[in-house]
Amino acid sequence: MNDFTLTLQQGKVVYCSYSSPQELTLHHIQHTKVLYFSGIFAEAIASLQTTQVNIPHLQQIERAHPSLEGLSHAKLAPLQASELLLGESLGMVFIELTSQCNERCLHCYAESSPERQEFLSFDEIYLSLQQIRELGRPFIQFTGGDPLIHRDLIRLVQAAHQLDFQGIEIYTNGLLLTDKLLAQLQPYQPQLSFSVYADCAEIHDAITRVQGSWKRTLAAMQRAIDQGFEVRVGVVIMQENAEHIAELPHFLETKFGLSPAHIRFDPVNTVGRGSTTFLPEHINIQSSHAIAQGESRRGKLCIASNGDVYPCIFSRKLRLGNIREQSLPQIYMNLRYRDASQITEARWQTCQEQLSCSDCQMIACLLAPPIHQETNHEPSLTRLPNPSRYLGL
Repeated sequence: MNDFTLTLQQGKVVYCSYSSPQELTLHHIQHTKVLYFSGIFAEAIASLQTTQVNIPHLQQIERAHPSLEGLSHAKLAPLQASELLLGESLGMVFIELTSQCNERCLHCYAESSPERQEFLSFDEIYLSLQQIRELGRPFIQFTGGDPLIHRDLIRLVQAAHQLDFQGIEIYTNGLLLTDKLLAQLQPYQPQLSFSVYADCAEIHDAITRVQGSWKRTLAAMQRAIDQGFEVRVGVVIMQENAEHIAELPHFLETKFGLSPAHIRFDPVNTVGRGSTTFLPEHINIQSSHAIAQGESRRGKLCIASNGDVYPCIFSRKLRLGNIREQSLPQIYMNLRYRDASQITEARWQTCQEQLSCSDCQMIACLLAPPIHQETNHEPSLTRLPNPSRYLGL
C-alpha cells in the first residue's frame, strides 16, 4: 500500500492510501467520511510524479463534497506522522483522575471498579494543566473511573477555569453528584456528561452491575439541569442494550428536554472489558470525537490515572510516555519526531474493527506499538502516595 497526504487549501488535511492505480481511498481527518475514488481520478493521482495536483475532473468531486474544497489544487506531500497525530495544535485532553469507580460496567475500556485505587495527585494534575496550556488551548475532559470520587475535583475544575481552557467537561455516572457538589461547581460552569445505557432500569443496571444506578443517574442529571448546567449524554451501544437504543433519544428528550445534539452514540470498543462485549451485526454506528475540533484538525492526548499518556482514551496499547517520568511537553514534542509505522491493509482493518473514531483509527495505524507494548501495561502502585488522601476510601 502506498501512502501520502494531501494538504488542502485553508489548512484542511486528507490522508490518502491506495493499493492499486484503480482504487484510491481518502480518509478525511475532520469527518467520519471515507470516499472511494476509482477510474480516472484515482489513476491520475496515483501516477502523479509532480508536487502539485491539478486535475480538472476533481472539481466535480469538490462540488459534490464541499468538505473537500481545494482538492483539485491540493499539494501532494509525503506522509508526515506529526501532522496527522498532532494537527495544528493540541485540541482535546482527557484526564483520568482515578481508576476507581462505583460501578462495574461490562464494557469499561479502563477496567475501572470499586477495588481500583490508581489516581493522579492534585500536584500532578495541576502541573499537567499548566503544561497543557503552554501547548495550546484545548478542551479538557475530567474522567476516570468516576472523577467525582477524587477529593480534589473542585480545586482542579477551578484551576482549569483559571487557566482559560476552551472548555471543561466532567464525564461521570452521577452517583455522587449531590446538590452541595453542584453548588461548588456552579462558579466554574463545567459541562456535565452522563453515561446512560437504556430507557429502563433493568437494562442500564445490568450493564453497570449496580442495582439502582439508572434511577440515581437520572436524578443527578435532573439536579444538574435544574441548576443550569449544560448536560449531555454518552451512550455506548452493545449487545446488551441494542434493542433499546431506538427509544432512548425520545426518552431523553421527553424527560430532560435533551436534543439529539446533546446525545452521543458510540459502538463498544474492544478495549479493557469491552473486549468481551460485542456489538450486534445489524447495528452500524459511525462516530467521531468532534468535540473541541475547529476548522483545522487539532491533536488530542489522554493522561491515565497511573500517569501513562496515550493518544486517546481507547488507544491504550499505544503508550507514549508517563508524566511521572517525563514532562508532558517532552512527551508531546517527541511525537513530532516519531516515524510513522509501515501501514498495511491488515493493520488498517484491525484499527477499524477495534476503534470507532476515524481519528483514533488513523493514529493507531500510524503508531504501531513495539512488541513489548502490545501487552497490557500494569500500573506500579509502589510509586503512588496514600490513595486515601485523594479517593473516597
